[in-house]
Amino acid sequence: MVAESTIGVPPRIVVRADAPAITRHFALLAGLEPIAWVADGLALAPLAGGRDVREQAARIARLDMPWRADAGPSPPLPFPSAVGGGVYRRSPGHAPAPPGVPEVVLVSGEGFGLSEHPTTGMCLDLLADLPDGPALDAGCGSGVLALAWARLGRGPVRAVDLDPRAVAQTRESAWASGLDATVSVRRAALDVLAHDEVHGHVVLANAPAAAQQALLAAGAAPVPAAVLLSGLQAPSMDEVVAAWEERGMRLARRDAMGRWQAAVVLAS
Repeated sequence: MVAESTIGVPPRIVVRADAPAITRHFALLAGLEPIAWVADGLALAPLAGGRDVREQAARIARLDMPWRADAGPSPPLPFPSAVGGGVYRRSPGHAPAPPGVPEVVLVSGEGFGLSEHPTTGMCLDLLADLPDGPALDAGCGSGVLALAWARLGRGPVRAVDLDPRAVAQTRESAWASGLDATVSVRRAALDVLAHDEVHGHVVLANAPAAAQQALLAAGAAPVPAAVLLSGLQAPSMDEVVAAWEERGMRLARRDAMGRWQAAVVLAS
């Protein structure tokens, strides 16, 4: 690994700017691990979230505002912070969002979706393609999609997962985000969901093929208002999209990032 001093990544820096300027640039700053608001701006710990050093050096090189190295502490952070789909997601150890930036707070745990997995990023970006309304996060993992949906004011959400660790993590993150009144969480297998838990809802399904098939087996062949699909590679995505199309839905969008795919299917 190249020495940090060679590629210009101090353990901690302070971006010197007022809150409006920080808000305008926050999508970039969020990737540099904000840890505290200070008198002259925002303190960042670029190496604390575990990202690649070269990646962080490139982010610092893109900063279009003054900054200074800082000698303050840089505590380790459990996972990187980021902005995706218009939502800042952070751990309790990261700095809060600036005014006007929606945020969710994710506690540490073993549910899928805390890190920058391509499927999570694609799903967050595709939320804008879905209609507003009550949602079901089917196989919620860490709960990030349910929390983002609720934070953006898109509608109430029921988050469901069979793994009790994912259920506990989502519930704790909803509380930490102040969204526990909007996000309900329960443990259940997807194939035993009741018809009215799926029918007419916006279904967020970032889940592997077996979980997608279980969702399709839910009671009385429900037809959602929309389904956001991810966690699949091309052959499995073909099968799942075709199964929803057999229920009269239509493919509205399909994206790929590397070997992973995401799609939006809408009710006709």
